[in-house]
Amino acid sequence: MLDDTKKKLIEDEERYRHEISKKINDEVKLVEKDAEDTSHKIWAKVYEILNSNVGLLILSSVFISGGAAFYQDLQHKYEIRATSQKEIISCEFEIANRLYVIKNLISHAKTVGDALEALTGAKKSLGPVKPEFQNVGLAVLYFNLYQLTGSINPNVEQDISEIERIYFSLKEQDPRKPISESDKQSLTKIFNELYELNLKDIHRLK
Repeated sequence: MLDDTKKKLIEDEERYRHEISKKINDEVKLVEKDAEDTSHKIWAKVYEILNSNVGLLILSSVFISGGAAFYQDLQHKYEIRATSQKEIISCEFEIANRLYVIKNLISHAKTVGDALEALTGAKKSLGPVKPEFQNVGLAVLYFNLYQLTGSINPNVEQDISEIERIYFSLKEQDPRKPISESDKQSLTKIFNELYELNLKDIHRLK
């Protein structure tokens, strides 16, 4: 059995715990009430400010700055697109220029040397659209187009490979030797096809 002293200690401890619990609950309720009152006061103040001239000015600044950022982003994207489009057009016209000169020279070629001289235009330009295209080959120009547009005609790849094959074949021959009819026909067919494809691509850019 518990003696009176121990009972008294237990009762006092329970009472103390109850008082502490009550105080904690009261403090929590008080803090919650203060937070709620503060929140109401803050939103009331915000609402009051937003309905004032100062508030309208703040809102205007936010929308204006946001609008300016949006406009700058749009302008930046437009500039990138415009630059890309200019590069595409420059490449297309440089390719057209090269193909036109080469196909005409091939049509008049009589010797292997004539054909090799005509095919020099596939390696560099005699009159480039842009100075930086002077020593850029046809294959690189088509690759640039692929990077800019993300697409390339499979026939173009085959034709470029065939041009390379014929070029190295001719390099092994005597330049004074008459060009074979088969080589001349193959080159004429390739450059005419490439030129027609190029004109269609240019037409689509309009």
